[in-house]
Amino acid sequence: MPAVSFVLAHIDTGKSHTGTNSVTAEHSCSSPLSAACLNLAYYHPNYPPSSPKANLVLASSDSDSCCFAINCKNLFCRDDAFGSVGLEIVTPDSNLPLIKLGESREVIEVILACLQPDRLPDFGNIDFRVLVSALEAAADKYCLVHIEKMCLLALGAYYRTHPVEVYTLASHYSCQWLAKVASKYTLKFNITQPEYQDILTSENYDVLVSLHKSRINISKSIVLSQTIAVESSSYKIEEVEELWAEASEQIALRITRPSNNFQQLFAPELELALSRFPKCAKCYAALLAKFC
Repeated sequence: MPAVSFVLAHIDTGKSHTGTNSVTAEHSCSSPLSAACLNLAYYHPNYPPSSPKANLVLASSDSDSCCFAINCKNLFCRDDAFGSVGLEIVTPDSNLPLIKLGESREVIEVILACLQPDRLPDFGNIDFRVLVSALEAAADKYCLVHIEKMCLLALGAYYRTHPVEVYTLASHYSCQWLAKVASKYTLKFNITQPEYQDILTSENYDVLVSLHKSRINISKSIVLSQTIAVESSSYKIEEVEELWAEASEQIALRITRPSNNFQQLFAPELELALSRFPKCAKCYAALLAKFC
């Protein structure tokens, strides 16, 4: 199925149109979509048919299709917008060409807002999924490099709430700084779960697995390398050190995730230690403070 389809929103001028125009030949002027737009049933309020110099209508893929009356010079002002799908061959005449796109109203709003030379979209009020769809449409379908970069920058606001998705998209579109930032926030998730494997590519999955394993090993090494200082003369340092050596091994065995709550990890051994050495509370408190 083609990415876009062409219909003609007919304006009766009293002239007869003949010829082999591919736009008029493929679709009927009486299609429900063109009729809805022609009757002003659902034009976007920011892109009405009365828009100055409007010579082209974009229609969304929604069941109740939303129409956007625009000037194609504005549309093509950056990176030959929509050129990859053949839109540049449309030549407006006394009829108003209408192009049905494969994107929703919300996605088209983002794309057109990014094409405005004097303003930026309000990315703070754009749903994450809409932003992702706009990024994919701009980068993969319409080759809009400018919009691709703007959407990637906007994705940066979601690296805490959607780190796996942001990491995957940033990696795919070669935005390495964003991928690096987002990767750190994937540590709290079990990426072996199916819900995350469905998001990650095999390459990205392998990279994150390596990162998570590295974080686990580093956490274990840090715990095992710690020493404890005896701050009470009531105990022999050898006894306390022996207890800590055993405790640190048990704690390291419980580190199975890259993101850990060290207070919970230390709790069993800390309770045992304080039962044997009640006057050494400061020793363990100082040690725990290094991790929390």
